[in-house]
Formats: sequence, structure tokens, C-alpha cells
Amino acid sequence: MSLVQVERAGGIVRLTVSNPPLNILTCGVMQELTAALGGIERGERAVVIRGAGKHFSAGADIGEHLPEKGPAMLETLLALFNALHEVPIPTVAVVRGACMGAGLELAAACDLLVAAEEAKLGVPEITLGVMPPIAAVDLPRKIGAARAAELLYLGKTISGKTAGEWGLANETAPDAELDARAEALAGRLAGFSGAALRACKRAVQSAAQRPIYCDALASAIRVYHDDVLPSEDGLEGLRAFLEKRKAVWKER
Repeated sequence: MSLVQVERAGGIVRLTVSNPPLNILTCGVMQELTAALGGIERGERAVVIRGAGKHFSAGADIGEHLPEKGPAMLETLLALFNALHEVPIPTVAVVRGACMGAGLELAAACDLLVAAEEAKLGVPEITLGVMPPIAAVDLPRKIGAARAAELLYLGKTISGKTAGEWGLANETAPDAELDARAEALAGRLAGFSGAALRACKRAVQSAAQRPIYCDALASAIRVYHDDVLPSEDGLEGLRAFLEKRKAVWKER
């Protein structure tokens, strides 16, 4: 059974993560997303990414962060975000419910983000003794160093409404109106010239020095691989979460 549903209509590609109840981004989900993002066709003008049901995504699979699976997970994570940045047309994240950890990294890496006012967004990795490598690159660029520090260093969770005020979300709406708002945005993109949209995105990526950005992503992943995966505190935090107990930090 597919973990990512793909629907194509009217120049819009709709990708729905379907891994209930929280749409956890397992390696399997990330691989399917990567494949779908790599299959954009001529004439398509927008990609919309959402989660099935009540949540966008509560994040990655904690068990896949443990040392025996961590290196493969990091390779899969990097492949997904490289694929996302290779998409030649605008990408839109539609966020409701939980949008945490790797879920927020995925949403924030999209070109546009539409959030339910009641949604919960954050990167709580620091509370587990680890860190969010993609967010460490993306969030300071997107919302500034000070706001990013609140999320990255304090593990703060914010509402969709606050995400709009901080500039993380382009639009916010009550949950009941979210889908209509997102479809209106995607429909507006679909009404433009696909050639113009692709040219505009190439120009944006060129101005942002995309190769340097991709190098930054790879560098952040290396920090996680070299410093976090082998760390005793990282392992303790992940195990404490899985065992539902308070972590005991050893500072190493």
C-alpha cells in the first residue's frame, strides 16, 4: 500500500502523506516522496504537499535515528530535501495539526506554506538530546536567526497563527477553511505560465546560490552523523523517548 498518494489534475500535483495516525516520515515515506518529487512533468505548475487526516506530520521515526539505522536514515533524509529543492515549479505545504521535527523541516523547505491557525509547529529534537539538521540550515534563512533560535535551541512549539506572524507561513486560516485556502492558492499558480514559473524558480535558486545551499544541507547532515549519532546523550534521549521516561544527560 502506498504511503504517499499522488494525484494530478489541472496542472497541480497533490502529494498526500498517508501514514496514520501522525503521518510519521519513515524512510519508506521519505523514499516515496523523493520518487514523486522527481517525477514532475512538463505542463505542471505547482506541487501541493499535505498529510492525510488531522495532521501534517509529527516528524521522523525516532527508532530510525538510533545508531544502527541512523546513517541510512540520514542519507534518505538528504535525498528527500535535495529532491525537494530540485523541483522546478513552486511547492506548497498545507499544514494542519501536528507539524513537528522532520515534518516542520519538510513544510518549511517548501516555497509556500499555508497553515491552520490551530496547527502546532516545532522542532523539539533538542529535548531528545539531538538536533534537526535541515531546520538548522533552513529556519535562520526563512525567519531570521532570533526566531529560529527559539525553535532550534529551546524546542519551542508555535501555533499556525504565530507561524504567520513570524513569516514562516504565507497564509493562515481556521482549520475548516484551510483546504479551500490552499486550493485557491494552488489554483492561482496553475493559472500562470508554467514556463514563467520554472524560469522564476530558476532565478530564485540561482540568486540564493543553490549549490552553496545544498553544500550547507550536506554539512548539517554530516554534523548529525559525526557528532550526534555516536553521542551518548543522543542515544539516551532517543531511548528515553521510546521508553517513555526522563532522559539522564551525561554531557557526552
